[in-house]
Amino acid sequence: MPKCKNCGTRITRFDKDICPVCGEKNPLEGVSSETIEITSNLDLSEAELKEFKPATKFRAFLLFVFLGWTGAPLFYLNYYNQALIWLFLNLSFIGGIGSILSFLTSLGAPWGYIVALSIAYVINIGAGLFAFFKHNLKDGRGEFLR
Repeated sequence: MPKCKNCGTRITRFDKDICPVCGEKNPLEGVSSETIEITSNLDLSEAELKEFKPATKFRAFLLFVFLGWTGAPLFYLNYYNQALIWLFLNLSFIGGIGSILSFLTSLGAPWGYIVALSIAYVINIGAGLFAFFKHNLKDGRGEFLR
């Protein structure tokens, strides 16, 4: 909608003689109120189309399975803040639970961390399965995953 040249309020083209808010005569004089067709096709070059590769659920799942504790799948999906939080939480969990298991049980140092890493691994596989089977999952750019 065009705006009045005097007061800046949005008015219709039918109020072209006088502004209903401020009373300015010819409020649309010199104001362009042309519209554009938003349903027209976009002109994308072939290079741009070849360069675009949408994220897939399967790749995200594989990243969760193999590198889930690093936050790599969330970096892949362009969720950078969540990826850093995921990395911090996983490292804290593995370090904390591994330390508790190695000092308070008779497992010993390496086995306590191996058990904690195994638990984190199962949690990351669960997160990967959740992402794989979730319908209408979007990446950080708002595009749906294939």
